[in-house]
Amino acid sequence: MVDEMDLLSGLKTAEPVRPQAFGRARAELRAAMAVDEATPETSTARRRRIGWGPRRTVGLGAVALGAAAAVALVVTSAPAAGPGAAATGKPSSPATPTAVNQVLAQLATDITVQPPVKLPGNATLEIRNHTPSSAAIGDNGIDLYTDNGTYYWGISRSQLPQVVAGGQDNAEGEFQRDIQAAEYAVNGNLATARARMSVANLAPGRSSAAASAAAQKLEIEKIKAVDKAEGKPYTPPKPLTPAQKAEQTDNFIWMNSTDALIAAPGNAQVRAGVLRLMATMPHVTVAHTTTAGQSTLTVADSWPLLDSPVLIESLVINARTGFPVAMFNRQSGQPLNVTYYHTTRVTLADVAAGKF
Repeated sequence: MVDEMDLLSGLKTAEPVRPQAFGRARAELRAAMAVDEATPETSTARRRRIGWGPRRTVGLGAVALGAAAAVALVVTSAPAAGPGAAATGKPSSPATPTAVNQVLAQLATDITVQPPVKLPGNATLEIRNHTPSSAAIGDNGIDLYTDNGTYYWGISRSQLPQVVAGGQDNAEGEFQRDIQAAEYAVNGNLATARARMSVANLAPGRSSAAASAAAQKLEIEKIKAVDKAEGKPYTPPKPLTPAQKAEQTDNFIWMNSTDALIAAPGNAQVRAGVLRLMATMPHVTVAHTTTAGQSTLTVADSWPLLDSPVLIESLVINARTGFPVAMFNRQSGQPLNVTYYHTTRVTLADVAAGKF
């Protein structure tokens, strides 16, 4: 038996990377990322389109996490790259899904045959914090996802009604596209489903090539600024290899899939579709866990060709329903990041009126 700390302990022994080297690696690896990945976050309109773990969650020390929820793990997944291990599976592309994780595939099937549940309200209110036992609002504020895909965010309970009343959609339809891609993945062709989910974060009419070019231009300017500050000649970033591009596609699918799951956790079709997509990931591992007293699965993924040192991002879901419980990640030399999800069903009108 190992716990969550043991599962990630392989990352602790790596040599810490220097800040300037870390920045350069990030710039090189994100060169083809979607343009909104480079958009700065603000306190009034926090972007949920955040790709890599350190931005996805707020840090929490390993000791604090262990005290918050004891998690006993038994690894049960098909072969995949684990912490500190070299990747052995072939990267997949949206046109050729290869690896299939049977644990996730079976859960996806189980969810589709469960009796449908009519949800109250027309929106999901979500509070993200560092503990599984309290829904207290922290630095992440409050997220509100309507069933039609509109997304609102407020720093506090008092601000959220103002945002809703003002119609300040903070996602520009992105979550609706994520949800639709997940729903298609339940019974649709897997190759097509992967292709749709890989670009779900892009607005209609915006090609991934154009977005990548814009992001690359911005990242190059950042690299030049770093080199200038250090008194060094500009060193262009290396282009991504075909294998890195394939792995990057898997990363996009993972990010957009988890966004769909967090935006519509009560939608069984979304949960099943997301799990079916995640089952195609070549580096995904699954562990049976217990989190805050409930039986869970910890689904971990990594992108070793893109990230050095390797980042491992883990999604914790209910073992029977696939409902999201938490997200955490760790990268060598960095603290463990963790977020627990606390969701309730509400009506948009009640939130706008401050009755929630």
